[in-house]
Amino acid sequence: MRSNPYIISLLPFLFWVCTPSSFSIPPNPYADWAKNNVGLQVKNLPPLQGTWNQRIYPLDKNRLDTLVSVNVIDGIDDIPSPTKDLSIWKTKLNQIQNSLPKAVNDLADSYIYGIYFVTNLGSTGLTGIVRDENGKPIGGIIFLDSDLLGDGGNDWASKKESTAFLPSKEHSIKIHLDDSNSIETAVQFIILHELGHILSITKGHAPDFSETQRDFRKFPLFEGIWWSETYSPYEATFFPERNKIKFYKKTPNLSLFPEGKFLYKKLTNTGFVSLYAATNADDTYAEAFAEYVHVVLLKKEYKVILTSKNSSETLLQNPINKEGGRRFREIFQTMFEIPNP
Repeated sequence: MRSNPYIISLLPFLFWVCTPSSFSIPPNPYADWAKNNVGLQVKNLPPLQGTWNQRIYPLDKNRLDTLVSVNVIDGIDDIPSPTKDLSIWKTKLNQIQNSLPKAVNDLADSYIYGIYFVTNLGSTGLTGIVRDENGKPIGGIIFLDSDLLGDGGNDWASKKESTAFLPSKEHSIKIHLDDSNSIETAVQFIILHELGHILSITKGHAPDFSETQRDFRKFPLFEGIWWSETYSPYEATFFPERNKIKFYKKTPNLSLFPEGKFLYKKLTNTGFVSLYAATNADDTYAEAFAEYVHVVLLKKEYKVILTSKNSSETLLQNPINKEGGRRFREIFQTMFEIPNP
């Protein structure tokens, strides 16, 4: 899932032994797109009205330009097309909106300017930050590929997770989000993830996508976790394998067993609440937000299960509730004005 404008494979800046004085931030190839793309300017979008789930719009010329432009930067040849029948997605978003707490819907109402269902996106989802006339980030628009949203929540999450590992006949990885395994669960988690990207920028918790160099060391939430979008200081200490974690590669670098099992054990000692959260700084935040709403507010679970022949073992369970998720829990509690337990 290309959930934000950064594609890790296009940023080959790996630093194994770094000090703050020697470390250099890689250039941001998306800065101009994020700052100046016509489709991301609030003056070229419908005004905020109704609730977030009612803001489903057909793909128009400006938003098509937004997608084509970022695909060019990413080296993706796909040309997106509008989803023809939006009625089924309007129904699903209505169901999702009804299932979310008021505090979450209030945030979504304030910051989601539009949702565009398309085909041939090049990924499951992508978020663009909306800016006012002064260039200030004030919200975002979300693009979703309707052709890739046919699986239930557990199936979707498990398939996504499996792309990080070499195929295995003896072992499999599964993620359990809820007992329903519904398409609505999958779409809800994806939208929460994308909303997380929007909030990280509009709330000033992460460096803006429009910056020519994004230095995460200036942001307390990422202290000790990330220096740039793709370099974590963990790599120089106990987690050198982190930069081998890649999703959706044709030829993954990691075996599910024993390497994969070992990686999940290491996650419990980090600020990463999922394996996907370990791939880059922006997804660390977005995954934490989605998991916070899913686990803490909705009282569901996020469980990673390794199955080997006739036995199963839980490798990760609700990491947002563990020590590694503490700083994210605290900032989201403040965002939702929830008292500390």
